[in-house]
Amino acid sequence: MTAEVASQAALNIARYCNSNSIKKIGIVFHGGEPLLGGADYLAKIISTLENVFHKYAVKFYISIQSNGLLFSPEIGDLLLRKNVTLSISLDGPPVINDKNRIDHFGNPSTNLLESKLHILTSSKYRKIFGGFLCVINIESNPILVLEYLLSYEPASIDFLLPDNNHDYLPLGMKNNNTIYADWLIEIFDYWFSHKTKTNVRMFDVLIRSVLGQRSTMDSFGLTPMEFVVIETNGDIEGLDVLKTTYSGAARLGYNVFENTLDQVSSHAIIKLMQRGFESLCAECRECSIVDICGGGYLPHRYSTKSEFDNPSVYCNDLMKLIVHIKNKVFSEIKGSNLNEKLFNHK
Repeated sequence: MTAEVASQAALNIARYCNSNSIKKIGIVFHGGEPLLGGADYLAKIISTLENVFHKYAVKFYISIQSNGLLFSPEIGDLLLRKNVTLSISLDGPPVINDKNRIDHFGNPSTNLLESKLHILTSSKYRKIFGGFLCVINIESNPILVLEYLLSYEPASIDFLLPDNNHDYLPLGMKNNNTIYADWLIEIFDYWFSHKTKTNVRMFDVLIRSVLGQRSTMDSFGLTPMEFVVIETNGDIEGLDVLKTTYSGAARLGYNVFENTLDQVSSHAIIKLMQRGFESLCAECRECSIVDICGGGYLPHRYSTKSEFDNPSVYCNDLMKLIVHIKNKVFSEIKGSNLNEKLFNHK
């Protein structure tokens, strides 16, 4: 992304915020690989955003999601100065992570990443370390994965279900089994009983949801998705993971140089992302945990036959996981202090 594209994108965002009385926003630099341009490039893009948002009196924060391989003290110093957090994509120890996260030459990447994590988690840079994003590998041992990630003392871990759908079933899924729920339940029980300081985002959101609070994840609950993706060429797209469903699924046909975000908000894809309960199939609308599950992640509902008018391909897993967490929560808080029992993982 050039500084010109970044400036125009920021201008569109700032004007939208002003016209809709939005005072604060979040900007996430996501992959590809945001660190590819180096420290000087990042500094230029961040300064470009600062200049525009300050002019329009819009408060903002920036976070970066990276594979971490290009992290350096120079980048760390920049992120410290700019108060930018850096989260790392890591699926577990080398034997697991190297199955899918390899370099451009097909070589394992985790040993290099571990050397970068040694720097990032040092006392100097720990302030900017946001935590891990971990895509679930069902062939891994969940407790070994969790303990490996916890060894770096991250503030947060975000476990993600693989981006599959009804046309392309997740690894190991057959005969309505619940192997993904079983994997996550092992981690939940360990995390919940050990009262670690690390927040596991999925579990935190589900705990709060079973207690009636609003979900803060786009993959759970009925809260409308309140974001768009701006590509490096300025194209404005919907949820980027929709690209895993069919060609052009995320494409809106809009660009920051030609369109406003108010125009974008009226597009059919964006409306689908924001309809909540109304966007769900009949089976989901009648489900007892619909307020918590929300039908699951939108891309996971897709099939060629009925597009997004389906339950999540992980429906059985979500039901089992949510019921387990709900039962655990209510048995734990019975006769106990609610806040002490549930929210002391942070």
